[in-house]
Amino acid sequence: MNTIFAINFRREAYQQEIARARQRVVQLGLWFAYFGAVAIVLGLYGLNCASLQHRTASLEREAARLKSAGGTAAWHPGPAEANVVDLHIRNPMQWHQRLARLPELLPANARITSLQFNPDNASNAGEQKLVVTGDLRSIAGQDRMQQVLAFVNTLSRDSLFSVGYSNIRLVTTRAAASGDGAEFVIECH
Repeated sequence: MNTIFAINFRREAYQQEIARARQRVVQLGLWFAYFGAVAIVLGLYGLNCASLQHRTASLEREAARLKSAGGTAAWHPGPAEANVVDLHIRNPMQWHQRLARLPELLPANARITSLQFNPDNASNAGEQKLVVTGDLRSIAGQDRMQQVLAFVNTLSRDSLFSVGYSNIRLVTTRAAASGDGAEFVIECH
């Protein structure tokens, strides 16, 4: 007998079996993903712990070596190092005085928008600088650039600023966004 078509009476059971297999594969994938992420996190904690133990052991060995050396490993600063230490000891008092003096030197039509100390993160005290950023509203009949330059000259002539900084200069200036003033950046080093 030659049939043109055949009916599969088990198709519904086959589709249910495929759906259950898909569900098992998805659940198994989620299980692997969850425990894989937990394993990665725990592994990273383990690596951090091993690194910390290694660093601690290294510091303990260094401390033991310095203890066994006795007083011979003491640091004896020279005159240059003593001057740097002295500069850092006096520095907080100078900063208090400078920051208290800055509003007195600032023109009435100007304001400081930011102060940055040591923006280049220099380790040498002689290379550290102060960057003053601000803006100045123009007064009718006066040139705004002349006002900014007058402020820079006032800073360079001031006794508190000239002690710590030998070079006080105007780095940039530009017209303010509102158009009636100037924005400036002054660098002291």
